Amino acid sequence: MAGGKLPPRQKMIGMMYLVLTALLAMNVSKDILNAFVTVNSGLENTKRNFKEKNDDQYNRFSNQYSENKAKFGDGWGKAQKVQKLANEIVTYIDDIKVKIIAGVQPDVTEETARGKNQFGVDTVLNLKYVKVKDNYLIPTQILVGSEPSNPKTDPYSAMDLISKLEAFKVELEGYVPSDSPIKTSLDETYKFEDRISGGGNNENWPSWNFYGVPCAASITLLTKMQTDVRAFESDVVKYLFGAADELTYKFTGLAPAIIPHSNYVIAGDTFTAKVFLAAFDTTMSPEILLAEGYDSTTQKVTGEQIPINVVKGNGFIKIPTRSQGLFSYKGVINFKGPKGMEHYPYSIDYQVAAPSTTISATAMNVFYIGIPNPVDISASGVPKDKIAASVSGGSISKSKDGWIVNVRTPGKAVVSVNAEIDGRRQKMGSMEFRVKKIPTPVAKIAGKNSGSIKKNKLKAQLGIIAEMENFEFDVKVKVSSFKFAYVGANGLSREIDVSSARFDSKLKNVLGKLRTGTRVSFENIKVSMPGGEVRRLSPIVFKVS
Repeated sequence: MAGGKLPPRQKMIGMMYLVLTALLAMNVSKDILNAFVTVNSGLENTKRNFKEKNDDQYNRFSNQYSENKAKFGDGWGKAQKVQKLANEIVTYIDDIKVKIIAGVQPDVTEETARGKNQFGVDTVLNLKYVKVKDNYLIPTQILVGSEPSNPKTDPYSAMDLISKLEAFKVELEGYVPSDSPIKTSLDETYKFEDRISGGGNNENWPSWNFYGVPCAASITLLTKMQTDVRAFESDVVKYLFGAADELTYKFTGLAPAIIPHSNYVIAGDTFTAKVFLAAFDTTMSPEILLAEGYDSTTQKVTGEQIPINVVKGNGFIKIPTRSQGLFSYKGVINFKGPKGMEHYPYSIDYQVAAPSTTISATAMNVFYIGIPNPVDISASGVPKDKIAASVSGGSISKSKDGWIVNVRTPGKAVVSVNAEIDGRRQKMGSMEFRVKKIPTPVAKIAGKNSGSIKKNKLKAQLGIIAEMENFEFDVKVKVSSFKFAYVGANGLSREIDVSSARFDSKLKNVLGKLRTGTRVSFENIKVSMPGGEVRRLSPIVFKVS
């Protein structure tokens, strides 16, 4: 297989093909032909998997090209040529397989031999449905002809197939280095020289592979060739993408970063900040230095240096404040990039002011009952570990990113903040919040709760979903039960009680028998809300079309 990178299962399939071919040469019972069905099915699955992976790679390549045409343009152009050529060869071999199947099974035309498999993909008739698997006359006639020493060169012959595979090989070799393992594998796979048969005779490639070879074996070998094409397509496109991407900075994570112009704003002034997405590498931390000054000539910091704790690519700065006023520091980040060590100078300016406090809800100034409400609490000039908070009508606790408030009853809640400054506890301020119940979710099936719906689409749904529409918090609720009502064929109303959100087998059976125009409703829909409250949702009413 291409590149020697196939998994053990597919290598075993290739070995099975060789063993089965040898057994056929020994005139083993024709029942062994059925084993080729298994081999061919495994190769078809591998071929399909390669096609899906290749499509994902092309989509990724296309997206990168859209973002940066100058960088990915050349590689993307070559990748498109590889895709076109690979698709043409796979289709061409499918045409050969169709002709063989239609030839050995007269009741199957070339048009009907093509169809869709269980995955909805256009393909040739599955080998297991071919009744005459031991017919060798038709494959020989199509691929070799009557003279094995002088194979035919007509379209869809083995000689014509060789010319297309050689063109495919030459095209792909032009896109990879001469010492690439891909080129070596291409040369090994696409060798079409003569071979010595068991009787000591010299046989050309078409005769060796297809002359007198049964239909089942011929189709399996052709499927293997298609798998090789997809595998080489994958290897080359992956190489083209990597070649264009090799000088790109590699990072393992992204995080939002905010750099304010100043952390101190006078009333009437405007707060400004720079917001961007920061990339970092948790596997290789940069060297981050900070001190009183920075020498751009030597690219080193000067003066008293401030220790910085670097963890997984992130630098943590702690500068104790001893008095009010404006402070400034200089630093440099030393990072090993794709071209070597790189230096990025930076500066820090901040002002220490009199105590004040800021309290804000992450979503809005509303707390909801039954869920954790995130809150940001800060006090100018006070470290977060010196801040304490309390809330009326509920509880508040620290979280990884701030504070979490839990409330119990509707109305109002007041968050109060205190801070430890110079060993003394000082009140920093408070803020009032409204307390509400979580809005009632909306029950939906197939994304809607009324109107017309196809019977097959309705039957294909897993069940009822309760959605929190226009709600800022990520709250997951689940339907616990519902009642399905409809009018039967006899004109009588019928009901089915379901004790979960999913459609059970009984309900699915009924849905499959509904007549066009029938009105159905899902009523008494109950959902469990956070905190244990059970609410009844509005019914869903459909007209089956």
